[in-house]
Amino acid sequence: MLIGRDDTLRQVSDLLHGPAPAVLLTGIPGAGKTAVLTAVQRQARRVLKATGALSDRHLPYAALADLITDDQLLDSIAGNPPHPLRLRLDVLAWLESEAESGPLLITLDDAQWCDETSLSVLGFVARRLSGTNVSFLAACRDSEIPAALAGLPAVPLPPLDEHDATRLLKDAGVDLTGSALPKVLDRAAGNPLALLELGRAAAADTEPTTVELAFAARFRALPAGTREALLLVAAGDGDLRTVGRVTSPGALLRRLAPAESAGLLTITGRVARFQHPLARSAAYQLGTTEERVRAHRRLAAAHEDDPDRRVWHLAEATVVADESVAAALVEVAERAERRGAYAEATRSLIRAAELSPAPADREHRTLNAAWTASAGGFFEWILQLAGPLRDGSEDRSTRAVAAQMLAYGNSQTSRQQSAWGLLLDALGLLLDEQPSWGWSSLTTLAVLAYRRGADGPVVQQWLDRYDEVLAGRGEPVPPRILACRAWIRMAITPLAQPADILELIRTVRTPDGPPVEMANLEMMLGAAAWLLDDSRNALTRLSRAADLFRKGGPANMTNTLMTLTQVQLDVGDFDAAEQSSRLLVDLAATVRHAFAGEHGFELGARAAAVRGNVDLARDMCGKGLRTLEAGEYRVLEVTGLVTRAYIAFAERDAQGAWDALRPLFDRDGEPLHPHISYREIAFYVVTAVRAGALEEVRPVVDLAGKRLAGAGPRLRLQLAAARAQLAGDDAEPHHRAATTDPIAARWPFELACARLEYGAWLRRRQRSRDARASLQAASMAFVRMGARPWAEFAAAELRAAGVTAAGPAPSAWADLTGQEREVVRLAAAGLTNREIGASLFLSARTVSTHLYKAYPKLGVTSRSQLRDLIPDDRS
Repeated sequence: MLIGRDDTLRQVSDLLHGPAPAVLLTGIPGAGKTAVLTAVQRQARRVLKATGALSDRHLPYAALADLITDDQLLDSIAGNPPHPLRLRLDVLAWLESEAESGPLLITLDDAQWCDETSLSVLGFVARRLSGTNVSFLAACRDSEIPAALAGLPAVPLPPLDEHDATRLLKDAGVDLTGSALPKVLDRAAGNPLALLELGRAAAADTEPTTVELAFAARFRALPAGTREALLLVAAGDGDLRTVGRVTSPGALLRRLAPAESAGLLTITGRVARFQHPLARSAAYQLGTTEERVRAHRRLAAAHEDDPDRRVWHLAEATVVADESVAAALVEVAERAERRGAYAEATRSLIRAAELSPAPADREHRTLNAAWTASAGGFFEWILQLAGPLRDGSEDRSTRAVAAQMLAYGNSQTSRQQSAWGLLLDALGLLLDEQPSWGWSSLTTLAVLAYRRGADGPVVQQWLDRYDEVLAGRGEPVPPRILACRAWIRMAITPLAQPADILELIRTVRTPDGPPVEMANLEMMLGAAAWLLDDSRNALTRLSRAADLFRKGGPANMTNTLMTLTQVQLDVGDFDAAEQSSRLLVDLAATVRHAFAGEHGFELGARAAAVRGNVDLARDMCGKGLRTLEAGEYRVLEVTGLVTRAYIAFAERDAQGAWDALRPLFDRDGEPLHPHISYREIAFYVVTAVRAGALEEVRPVVDLAGKRLAGAGPRLRLQLAAARAQLAGDDAEPHHRAATTDPIAARWPFELACARLEYGAWLRRRQRSRDARASLQAASMAFVRMGARPWAEFAAAELRAAGVTAAGPAPSAWADLTGQEREVVRLAAAGLTNREIGASLFLSARTVSTHLYKAYPKLGVTSRSQLRDLIPDDRS
């Protein structure tokens, strides 16, 4: 029985059986985390266990391999795993299938020592166990909570009170008399391990002040041969077969026997385990530096069949720079990166840099470590690695590249202001040393300028300087730079319609090359097309970029998905937008891109709000702005304002919608964002009119008329719809301008809204027949897109116009969730569950569940019946 842990066990049990069955048990060393973990394991029906080990933390997937029993998954992580998100979903699907026969508990002890790639997978899975038969319990030191597990419901282990502490000593047979007991109780401070070790020491008339010293005293009492054998075990992973390669197995067991008899070590099968990690630490630290180096060299020799372990033991045995070990670590990093283990690859490169004798090699490997960290989404590491090189390298080119990386790392976090200053510094260095890299920094600078809706002239000045360098070369401009220039120019003048950029995004072909390079080019051209309101080319290029990023550079895919989801919202494809925002959130969690994940929540909130899923939208809305400074991401601020207005509209709260949307423009008509605000001007004015604030918006429309004189068709349609609201009886020309232009069909939701307003205007003027035609078209579009609040509003207008139908016709297709519709579409096209899962980043099991739920809603029983039920036009 555990003493004093009843409340802890109850808390853990309640959480494991709650709606989000993932728990993090925390405490200081010796608090009894493993004992609690063991007690929970004994109560579980089925358990899969893994324990972190210091010697394994550099090895990719080490902890995950201890948990998984599926041969296919094990082969996958041992070779070249699939896309990192695909791998996480496969692990989750496998655990769900394992739990079909009954509840399954996953436990992870000493999580602070697990390899980060395994932790990333398990942290992702742990947050997605709701509704499954799987639960997750991890234990770690409270001062070393892994980032991948941070935020899970935590149960801290409190110290034992005096009564329980005394009882623990008594039950362990530690009898203390006189002043010894209160002294031990005071020093141990309720820590169970400290109570036992300091209590035993006091009973033996010694007084160590810490547990580590108590263990050290016990180890010193052992024979020299035992201490030598214990050092080998402590330096390794406890596998006696490995240690047995460098010393006689029989002699090894004889040497370990005194430690085993003293209770400092247990041997189970072929594995030796210390009584506690602090005991392992004491055994290791008791050796001299020379002895520890010798132990690691012997273990390196024992691992000839495991090159990664061999090299890391050599690295531990190396105390001065050594190029051969550094080069071997680079090879370890390359193997880890091929397996998608960017954290372990980065750590290997960092150690390789530390052991590099030549300064140039040291800096080159540090830069490579920063690049590798970038690929895995470890943006904080980029700052730590690139910062010293930017400030301290004697090589100007190295400083320039480091400056570019430092700026990029900041730009992918909430530190947008810091990124801006760093980018300006980097551009100056890169212009002279690495101008081709400078275009990447200039592209990022344009992104930041567009996000904040300011400082376009600053970007233009830098563009002019880089154009001068480009012109001075007298060479054809590479496609990558053409794409960069297109994006930069559109980002700083988004209301313009340059003919050369329109031609470029419609005609330029992406040359064959590495997938990431091709994807980046498609992404920039697709983003430029989005700003130009060429939604068709934007969708094509951004979708192609996302597909290419699946083959490499998963961290870069998040930036593509941010824009792709926005385009899908623009064209009224809310199913695809919902799917893309979900993928963005999941992928961001996979590649540690929190900033992108927050953006995904905002876009997902908008998709939910337009469908009338108010609770979901309200829950997600605002998550993307919590870590940002005001004014640094006005694009996202506008998205949040519109989403809140959508929520209020769905709840029929006209004043609430206007209160949410009012900050989109100021009293003088100036937009919060000089581009995105105008894309919402029609909804803004309609919302104001419904709230009785018509006069407030006249300055907005007047200024917009001047600003949008040379804008593209979408903004002109928006302006026409806004003007119609202010024109009273003379509004018809504006209404017709907003609804009859064939190009308006590119943005079906906005067109349906314009038709709704036109129909309502006609009805109020007793032109019921004309009103019904416009309102019917709007109603059908809203129903087709699943925009329920707007469909209901259109139905009410139709009834007022004399149509007797109570509301939009019920649709089995509309009853499906967005993800169910996406799955059904692909199933109807003939894809298997596995192929659908690969396309949508879902497990085959999840695909099967969606189809199982969709069939009765659609009134079918098999795949063959689906084809005739799919709407011809997604818009």
